[in-house]
Amino acid sequence: MFFTPHLKRKKGSNNKWQINPFPNTDSNKQYEGIFTGISVEVYAKVDIIAIYDNGFYGKGSQSRSIPKVVMQSQNSVAAMTKEHEVEETLSLSLEEAFFLSYYLKVLKIYDFDEKEMEYQRFLQQSLNVNKLFVESFASYVYLKSKGWVVKSGLKFGGNYLIYRKGPRFYHASFVVVINTPSDTEHLNSKNIKGLQRIAETSDKDVLILEVHKPSNFQFASLESISTVEISEMIIRRFNCTSYVQNQNTIK
Repeated sequence: MFFTPHLKRKKGSNNKWQINPFPNTDSNKQYEGIFTGISVEVYAKVDIIAIYDNGFYGKGSQSRSIPKVVMQSQNSVAAMTKEHEVEETLSLSLEEAFFLSYYLKVLKIYDFDEKEMEYQRFLQQSLNVNKLFVESFASYVYLKSKGWVVKSGLKFGGNYLIYRKGPRFYHASFVVVINTPSDTEHLNSKNIKGLQRIAETSDKDVLILEVHKPSNFQFASLESISTVEISEMIIRRFNCTSYVQNQNTIK
């Protein structure tokens, strides 16, 4: 049976929206964010617009998803004139901030003392927040390399949600769950059935990423992440009636 993911286009999505993934033409531009202890917050208005519009990174602190300032900028050039004085911030996850800062090099991360956080320091802080940060970040990079737009999956009981093109255009196709050898509790049959039921009600599938980190792994350099092995497993309840109908449609 040929597997095809759910690709449900959003009503009102506009194909004229332009997405310019980083690194863009302004290669010397670096945006700024502040590490809060659990996330990285971006305050400057033009930075918020640029970071969100160039790959859908982050979430508005006072919005369900798209920051209000991004919506305003589509209707008013004046919304981009003031860099600060923004009530809403853009909240970046640790994985997003790490990727933007140390891989794409478009983001500078500062602490509350306005000191720039170097690679090893931010990595250690991220590990303090999430002991499985390496596995989580490796999964994030893996999904990005496949062309998916990656967002938080907390709302649906997973680690990530992944979208084709982005949440402006499509609903999420998969709820992603990260599984490591040391953490298999969420993969018992009861939890899997519950997760699959939640995903199915919103036309999503469950994608489990099996992450295996070398026993002697050291995140000493950015290239070290390539030694982490990741395999995929997709869970979908087989619906015989739907399958037969689809086959008849194809014929």
